[in-house]
Amino acid sequence: MKLERLELWSFGKFHNRTIELSDGINLFSAENEAGKSTVYAFIKSMLFDVERGRGRGAAKDEFHQYEPWRNPTQYCGMVRFESGGRHFQLERDFARKGKKTRLFCLDDGEELSEESGDLQALLLDLDAAGFENTVAVGQLKVRPGEELSSALKNYAANYYASGAGNMDLEAALAGLQKRKKEISILLREEARKRLQKREEAERAAEYIAKDLDRIQREAAAGEEEIRRGKRLLDTYEQARGEQKKKKFPLKGAAVWFVVLILLMILLPSSIRYFTAVIWAAAGLLAELWVMRPEPEREQTEEEQAVRRRIDKLKWNREKLRSDRRDRQVEYENLQEMISEACTVSEEEKNLEQKKAALELAAERMQEVSGDVRKETGNRLAKRAAEILGELTDGRYTRIFIEEGLEISIFDGIRKIPIHMMSRGTIEQIYFAVRMAASEILYEEPLPIILDDTFAYYDDKRMEAALRWLAGQKKQVLLFTCQNREKEALDHMHLAYRDGWD
Repeated sequence: MKLERLELWSFGKFHNRTIELSDGINLFSAENEAGKSTVYAFIKSMLFDVERGRGRGAAKDEFHQYEPWRNPTQYCGMVRFESGGRHFQLERDFARKGKKTRLFCLDDGEELSEESGDLQALLLDLDAAGFENTVAVGQLKVRPGEELSSALKNYAANYYASGAGNMDLEAALAGLQKRKKEISILLREEARKRLQKREEAERAAEYIAKDLDRIQREAAAGEEEIRRGKRLLDTYEQARGEQKKKKFPLKGAAVWFVVLILLMILLPSSIRYFTAVIWAAAGLLAELWVMRPEPEREQTEEEQAVRRRIDKLKWNREKLRSDRRDRQVEYENLQEMISEACTVSEEEKNLEQKKAALELAAERMQEVSGDVRKETGNRLAKRAAEILGELTDGRYTRIFIEEGLEISIFDGIRKIPIHMMSRGTIEQIYFAVRMAASEILYEEPLPIILDDTFAYYDDKRMEAALRWLAGQKKQVLLFTCQNREKEALDHMHLAYRDGWD
């Protein structure tokens, strides 16, 4: 990628200012307040949009910092650049009422869309964080931030997965974690439903068990009352039977027999037998009359009430038996539901398997990316050491880069943490790491933009850095408030373009 033309239509202090850029080194040398940092901010804002703050910090954000001095309502610009052998024009309007972006190809007029990712593709997936941590070095910002460490992690993971560095490892892990959280919520919900189902079944079973106990008690009480009623009816029947049964009148029969004897003795013989026959017949008739059966006596109201009560109890007994059978079936069904609710469902098993798969995927991704990241770190350290060797004339040729971009160097005798080095050497090390990272992370060369980057370099270090930049055949935008860079370039007979022309 190469920047070809900047048109600051209305940005900061500039109004209708055009800057032509060329290959190699473009030198912007001017005193303070000349607008060097504004041009740097313009390039960043055009490529990645201007940053706007919120709340109290909004008044000090980049949007307000570079609002046009003359007319804030006109806040816009244009950049022409080359990418992949094709030429493009990017226009932005940063006005308060709404941002407008237009991107099209100068070769064939094709309209492109930033929202669809066309601009990001043309920038080789370079984002604002990657820009400021690799190829662009702002004032007093030579030390790369955590974003570079994350970018290298992503590159390592993605290089392993697809051979390219266009996937976000942290975003992927966050996605896995999010999905795992969603499944955990579903698992908890399924477990809650299962527990709720079990509790409801247990409450219902407890209620039915109590009802069965009540039915059993009522049935037992009914049976006992039926037995008592039957005993009472037996008493009534027995009493009635005794009333029906008559005893033979022995005293009357004895008197009748004595009279018969007397008649036989006292009466004359002529009528004795006739009288005896009549007396015998009369005695027989009297016995038949005395021993005749009594008419059936009607049941008393009390006896009838007892019989009605027994009939009602027998009907209730059948009803209780039917209810007990039904409730017993319900109770057994509920016990089965309770047993099922105590067992993990197939849905929960599937969710557990998905959760385990996500955990394994995240673990594997981190494990493998860690191995590849180590390899990438070694590549970064090796390339950064090569660059640092050129910058220091071979004094430091080995760099150790550990987790979180913790950097040490080896001077041939010992391993020295970076914080123990001089400020100039520290800046050279960070510069070397940035340049090495840009080569690893991005497939094509990107413009290198330096804003007073060599302020802490001595002349020798600065000349070594300029010589290295010139030898890379990359586009370089060098902003400085001194003449040192210009004099050094002239002294070394290195070609450059005056960016202000």
